Amino acid sequence: MEVVKLGDFLESEIYDMEKQTMKMQKEKVMKMADKDYFEVEALSNSDFRLLKESVLHYKHKELFKLQGSSLTLGSAVHKLVLEPESFNDDFVIEDFDGAELNKNTKAYKEAKSQWLESVGDREVLSIDDFAKITQMAVNVKAIAGGLLKGGRAEIAFFSEFDSVPVKCKADYYIEEAGVVIDLKTTKSIKDFKKSILEYGYGTQSAFYTDVIRSVGLKAERFVFILVETTAPYMVSVQEMSLDGIEEGRAIYSELLQTWKDFTNDGIVNVVKTTNYPEWWIEKRRGEQ
Repeated sequence: MEVVKLGDFLESEIYDMEKQTMKMQKEKVMKMADKDYFEVEALSNSDFRLLKESVLHYKHKELFKLQGSSLTLGSAVHKLVLEPESFNDDFVIEDFDGAELNKNTKAYKEAKSQWLESVGDREVLSIDDFAKITQMAVNVKAIAGGLLKGGRAEIAFFSEFDSVPVKCKADYYIEEAGVVIDLKTTKSIKDFKKSILEYGYGTQSAFYTDVIRSVGLKAERFVFILVETTAPYMVSVQEMSLDGIEEGRAIYSELLQTWKDFTNDGIVNVVKTTNYPEWWIEKRRGEQ
């Protein structure tokens, strides 16, 4: 009969546990294309925008998808900064034989129609927009390029909060330092604090760090790299404060509970209280 030493047994058990942990992490952390990521049914930070309105807004989120040229521009900047090697897989520049013709002519329309058949699913960028995002990317790398080293770009994380499936996708994640980086295009860096509240960037910093920690990885700091969408394409690097993360955590926790109340008990409220603007009320009071 073979005798197994206790130390050897414990080491093998620890090794097996480590392998199992690594396997679980691998299943919950992966590089993933946006299309595949969006198809995964789980609560994401962008969903909180709709939950703030009501659970029915979130339930019917396909009706309220954000669209527009600004989103395409932002995606193109992300790709050029973070994954330039695959830029041509997702985007194509509107440069084809006949592109110089008058756009109202039949020849131009026929030439473009023929060209579009070769484009496939890729987003089309005008020559001017490509020049614009190229300069934005150059500026970002000049100021914040040092931060975008030693980590991985476009990494998706999947977990559960109180039995609710959740997910997030970090623009850039430096595991060793526990730093999560988010690249954002903005009209004005000066007004970014307004955007923190308006677009849920505060909840994002808390939600992302919490999701990443929940799969057993380090996430202690959340950094925004901001680049303006108008020349000279100013760049700023801003870290969310710990107080800001705590506030974001409180906000998203309330919204998460709202969703749980709906899924567990069917509780829903789409009615909100409204009133005159505060400035008008104060003005009226002053006149009395």
